[in-house]
Amino acid sequence: MTFRTTCVAKFIAATLATMSLAPLLTRPVMAETKMVVFAHRDAPATTPRPIYGANIHYGLRRTLGYNSVAQGIKQLNDIGAVSFRDYLPWQSFDFRTGAPSLVYSERLMSFLPQARFKPLLNLGGANSQVPGGVPPVSEEGLQYFDRYLAAVVDATRQYDPIYEIWNEWNMYIGTGPRMPRLQGAGEASDPRAAVHYARIARAAVDTIKKANPHATVIVGAVGDDTDWVWAQAITRYGALDHADGLSVHLYNQCARLVSDRTAKEMIVRLEKLQNALKTIRNGQQTPIYVTEFGWPTSQGNCGMPLDVSAYNFAHFVLQSATLPWLKGAWMHELKNIGPDPVDRENNYGLFTFDDQPKPAACFMREAIDLVKSAKLLELREPFPDVFVLRAITARGQTVALWTSGPFKRANYRFDVPATHARMMCGDTIPTSQPASLGAQPVVYEFDQGAQITVAVDTGALPAPGTK
Repeated sequence: MTFRTTCVAKFIAATLATMSLAPLLTRPVMAETKMVVFAHRDAPATTPRPIYGANIHYGLRRTLGYNSVAQGIKQLNDIGAVSFRDYLPWQSFDFRTGAPSLVYSERLMSFLPQARFKPLLNLGGANSQVPGGVPPVSEEGLQYFDRYLAAVVDATRQYDPIYEIWNEWNMYIGTGPRMPRLQGAGEASDPRAAVHYARIARAAVDTIKKANPHATVIVGAVGDDTDWVWAQAITRYGALDHADGLSVHLYNQCARLVSDRTAKEMIVRLEKLQNALKTIRNGQQTPIYVTEFGWPTSQGNCGMPLDVSAYNFAHFVLQSATLPWLKGAWMHELKNIGPDPVDRENNYGLFTFDDQPKPAACFMREAIDLVKSAKLLELREPFPDVFVLRAITARGQTVALWTSGPFKRANYRFDVPATHARMMCGDTIPTSQPASLGAQPVVYEFDQGAQITVAVDTGALPAPGTK
């Protein structure tokens, strides 16, 4: 009896205590407000911006839906691209008559003189038709490879392309079954090892520069590379010694955390790479080219919703444009290369396989137009994954705001009304009212002389222990 009475008393006391604390436990914790101030500044001379373009497929023997030169040119124009990346493979040249002659890639050679865009030509690919061509790590194979490169320069010099040496050497040599994932820089017994690529890259750069001293040649085309170990290794082995920059590929659609499937994650990775290269190269800044980045809209594992993918493309352009050492970025890719809605590789395009624009086509265009028009860009991140960008243009000032993804929300308000406001690729919105912010960028226009202040907060946060 005493035991039961004591238990009841304790239960009542605990209940009363909980009731008295309940308001404290459920009361929202008010978030901090941060002020982002953009002082008036005279527009300086226009700062060079990265090249923005798209991957296309006119150079391969497989058409992959790229049947029309006119359609490709229209779609590149539609997204605001100033460049394209395509392949001019080693296998497209015939060595049987002695001097290498171009026998394939006719669609690309037809596209080049018609397209008024800066070409980036990826060169390489294993070639089983010549001795030592799979891949060219032997002296004999390298001699054939050098002859192919000289022939490429001769065939394309008039189009002033950027040349890129091989594609994702660290992942796949280009023929046969795929091998287990390469660990770090790779062992010398593995043809994908950094030591082998660096040798090929050094020879290729010298061959192209000898044929055309004014050519821009980049090396790397680095595929998935944890902590950039392979990229650092090829740098130590001298791959960049005479090259004009390092090219890398960025993907994160399969990241475990949704918050890592973002443009911000890619930008942070690029900054880590630049810092690592500075350590290796005695503080020298390395020009970096992102020759592939994108998010597939396939159904199922690792596919992204159409709207999230579209916002990510805009975010990447808006954020990357502020990196002074980024020389260019080519999204992957212009259109879907197949009709299968589930196959991931089929669904990276900004346009569908039957050439209909996805939402991302508009967001790429508007983001590129914004940064191309800017004489000055200033990017702030008042809270993690919350961004405010000010662009000074010849016409006035533009402020864009966004969050990294649907997992992040914020609120904002300007101290003075804008002259115009809209959702990117969307409707007009009020120019002065406080508003909430998500992944779809909002765009405000202000007079040239205005000092712009925006208050940003992340709203009423849930109390500790609640969702």
